[in-house]
Amino acid sequence: GLDGTRIISHFMPLGYRAGLNLEKLGENYKKLKKVAATNHILMPSGSGVTMPQKESTEAVRNFNKKFNGKMKIATPSEFFKNVEKNIKKLPVRRGEMYSGKYSQVFPDTASSRIWLKKSLRKYENKLLSLERFCTINSLIDSSYPEELRECWKKVLFLAFHDVVPGTGMDTGYEEAKQHIGFLNTKLKYLIPHVLNSIIENDSNEETNGDIVVFNPLSWTVKNWVEVDLNFDEGQIFKILGLKSGDEEIEVEIIRFSRYEDESLRSAKIGFVAEIPPTGYKIYKIMESTPKKNSSINIVGNTIENKFFKVKFSPDTGLIEIFKNNKKLCRGNELIIEEETGDLYHHKDTVGTPLKTEGGGGVKYGSFNVKNFWIAKSPLRRTINIETDYYSLRWPYRLTHKLRPLIWRHRYMKFNKKIIIYGDIPRVDFITRVENNHPRIRLRVVFDTNINNSEYTSEIQFGAINRKNQNYSKTKSWVEKPKGIFPSLRWIDYSDKEKGLTFINVGNPENEVRDRKVYLTLMRSVGMLSSDGRAGPPIPVPDAREFKKYTFVYSVYPHSGNWKKAKSYKYGYEFNYHLIALQLPRGKKYKIKNSFLKIEPDNVIVSALKKAEDGKGIIIRFYETGGEKTKVTLTLFKKPKDAKVVNLMEEKDKEFDKKIKVEENEIKVVVNPFEIVTLKVEI
Repeated sequence: GLDGTRIISHFMPLGYRAGLNLEKLGENYKKLKKVAATNHILMPSGSGVTMPQKESTEAVRNFNKKFNGKMKIATPSEFFKNVEKNIKKLPVRRGEMYSGKYSQVFPDTASSRIWLKKSLRKYENKLLSLERFCTINSLIDSSYPEELRECWKKVLFLAFHDVVPGTGMDTGYEEAKQHIGFLNTKLKYLIPHVLNSIIENDSNEETNGDIVVFNPLSWTVKNWVEVDLNFDEGQIFKILGLKSGDEEIEVEIIRFSRYEDESLRSAKIGFVAEIPPTGYKIYKIMESTPKKNSSINIVGNTIENKFFKVKFSPDTGLIEIFKNNKKLCRGNELIIEEETGDLYHHKDTVGTPLKTEGGGGVKYGSFNVKNFWIAKSPLRRTINIETDYYSLRWPYRLTHKLRPLIWRHRYMKFNKKIIIYGDIPRVDFITRVENNHPRIRLRVVFDTNINNSEYTSEIQFGAINRKNQNYSKTKSWVEKPKGIFPSLRWIDYSDKEKGLTFINVGNPENEVRDRKVYLTLMRSVGMLSSDGRAGPPIPVPDAREFKKYTFVYSVYPHSGNWKKAKSYKYGYEFNYHLIALQLPRGKKYKIKNSFLKIEPDNVIVSALKKAEDGKGIIIRFYETGGEKTKVTLTLFKKPKDAKVVNLMEEKDKEFDKKIKVEENEIKVVVNPFEIVTLKVEI
């Protein structure tokens, strides 16, 4: 593993059914013998859909007679105990085993039934944030909601390997939709309930406040946040800014309504808040103009902040990003590709896009930009593009000379927002799609000025490098690699001087080739398995994705590589939002507080929860950049004791570490990419 951990693992070249067909035991034995690392061979004789066979004992007896062998019916644990005796002779494999050489890996399932991936990411993020604040609240007033366990069961059901790939029949996903509905209802209630409890119980009556903003991450976060506000008649007439102590910030009024006396009935506002680690800050509404602190300009077709410049084309809606006067990429270009595959595989026969927003692809269809405008506020600029896709326009020849006279077959509608902030070093994208086009793959591409044969992908608790190459000429593979991969929250494509981090929220599929970065938004397929190899050839009408979707992704332009740019932090910040709530007027609160801080910032808290045995709390964190690091955790209450446990929250000699507890601090040294789980008594 990334942190140096070694685990005995067994790869099965013939899959987990090598011993299922009793007539082929001898044939399969010969194949496995050639690749066996020890003189022990595992031939699983079962399957997820097959009962044990009563003829197995007789088949083993016949095998031993024929081959003079020592085949026996045993359990997997017996096999591994024998393998362990040869542990010093075993080869060590490093890195991910993402290969189709010996068995199929189905990378295209990362974009099947995309609603499922988006829902899992959304509720996993929300639940992890809620769990942290439930733990904090339990240390303040001892309450810890029982509903958390049930919520986790629903999330883990969605994450199960036969659910989240989306490769089942339509009817199987009714239960998943019920779980998503349960999570939506529960978390909508629990999150504000727990956060309000914290702010009430943590109060020391320092200041009045109108809005509280919470940060679930373990470092100070500066990010965009929005909040809905409601007022009594005559209470507030205008909102020009927000104030917290000596800090004054500007706001954007997103929408509002008024009473007859012109006072505000309701308002939705957005602003850039800077919130302490795993903590909160109180803001007051200002009816006077705050000190200006944001810098964003627009000149001609260029929007510029202190981090980068973005040029845009009103004709196509495509953008170019510049940093330090160097062009990094041209992009956010939608690509519609033919899809003749199924839930397991993307396939196409054309070999070229059906159409791209830049004009490429088959001659008949076209994107038609019907509206373009830029929304301005003191804090950000939002480029808006409304586009329709028509499968036929006429005339479709000499299109560089002749304007279309007829548009036919509008199968897709797009509404794209490109957001550039004054004080946030990201470009955020919101792409809304109304799809009625069957059998297509929809991707967005960024054509970069970066030349590197590798890119970096975030995986669970770390990041790895992958080759960005076209595998089409590879031979002798069960499934030829396609260059399509999933990532967790981000991928980074950089050279020594500059780079681009692409962040997703539930759209994991990506491809990097020919200096271009592709992010898959969705695939529309009609069959579970079109050829019957991966599964039954069953129609799946719901997987045609005749739905309305909102896809959210972001680009972080930076200098240097992903470690120097701290891409991991921006991946988390784009996924784990700041949470804002309106406060009842007339009450006083502590102006701000931090409940848990971890330093330095290459170490990230991944879980803060109540211990399963009810004794203390669990703090899990990991190192993100491959550096040995001295870590300091600062808690808002004094730890009585802290010890390292394993992921099952059990004491384990293998994970023993020296822990130093001083006042409110816990100090420990972590190895590169190491995951550490602390059990702490307060």
